[in-house]
Amino acid sequence: MEIHFVRHIETSAEKGICYGQLDVGIPDDYKAHHEQIINSLENNYDLVFSSPLKRCKLLAEQISENVNFDDRLMEISFGDWEGKKWDDINQMDLSNWMENYITIAPPRGESLIDLVDRVSAFLNELKKQNFTKVLIITHAGIIRCAMNVLNSVPLEKIMFENVEYGEIIKFKSY
Repeated sequence: MEIHFVRHIETSAEKGICYGQLDVGIPDDYKAHHEQIINSLENNYDLVFSSPLKRCKLLAEQISENVNFDDRLMEISFGDWEGKKWDDINQMDLSNWMENYITIAPPRGESLIDLVDRVSAFLNELKKQNFTKVLIITHAGIIRCAMNVLNSVPLEKIMFENVEYGEIIKFKSY
């Protein structure tokens, strides 16, 4: 099976704001950005999956009338930090998390291990289906976790993998 991931376009969230699962907006001219992505996609997908967050949902709905929204495709949860300015988060807590983000979660949020487990569960369920090619509209964190699950990129390296806004990343033979 081929799995094609697309990262959403850049958001209109205020710079310096912590957001993962916070449902932030996208620019008013989003349809033009979406058209560029759509024109780069292949046409023969068995199914389209998407994060239910607006920044993914709007693109997915432009691509297909039959989108399967799945909460497991949402970005990492920053819990109590969602919507706060990074500078306003307790710096000791933030520093501890940044040094241990693989195993430590923000208060009421997720660690990287939690996110990988969520993505792995989704991909393992998908693997049991008889699809040839699927499209997934999602977030950088999800795509990086897929790099770990599908390509064995080590956890300590996946956050350094560059995933551009609107980028299409393909995985073959899953």
